[in-house]
Amino acid sequence: MNCEEFTKYWRTTYAEANPIWHELKGIYSNRWIRVHNLPESKRYAETEDEYQIILNRQNKLISELVEENSEIMIVTGQYEKELTTGISNELSGFGEFKKCRTLELHKIYPEQYDVDFFYDIYFRSDIWKRNSKNDLLKSIADDEFQAMFISPKGGCILIPYYGGMDIIVDSKEKRDGLKIKYSDWLSKREDGL
Repeated sequence: MNCEEFTKYWRTTYAEANPIWHELKGIYSNRWIRVHNLPESKRYAETEDEYQIILNRQNKLISELVEENSEIMIVTGQYEKELTTGISNELSGFGEFKKCRTLELHKIYPEQYDVDFFYDIYFRSDIWKRNSKNDLLKSIADDEFQAMFISPKGGCILIPYYGGMDIIVDSKEKRDGLKIKYSDWLSKREDGL
C-alpha cells in the first residue's frame, strides 16, 4: 500500500477521525479497549524481565488481531510550527517513512491550536511477524517514539504507548470479547484508562 492508498483507506474506514493516535479512543469509544503493559498498571519497565513482559503482551495482542505475514501500516506523526517538506530525522531509526499529508490543525480545531500549527503524518507499509517489531515496541514503551499499527485485513488499529496499548477493532462484540479474554490486563478504573 502506498501513501495515496493509505489516505483513501483511512478516509473510507475511519472517516470521522484524523490519524492522530490520542484522538481515536474518544471517537471510537464503543470499539476501544486499553490494556496495560505491566501488572498493577505499572507504566515503565525497570528490568529486562519487565521489558520481556511488555513485549510478550504486545506481540500476543497484535498477533491475535493481525494475521502473521499480513500487511500493516505503521503510522506516526509530528506536531510542527511551520509547514515542512522533508522527512523528520527522528523517523529514520525505524525504517523509511513517507510523509503522506499535513493537517492544518489551526483550521480543523481553531479553539485548540494557534495559527500555523500543523501535524505531519508519516507512513510506511510493512509485514507483521511476531517479535519483528520489538525494537520499535520497546522504544514506544520507553516513550521515545509514537506509532500506530493499522491492519486493513484485521480491521483494527493498535496503538502502543508508554504504559499499554489502545486497541480499536471493527465491532463492539470483538471489543467485548477482548475485554473478557484480557481482563487481567485491563485498568481497574471505570473509564478504562
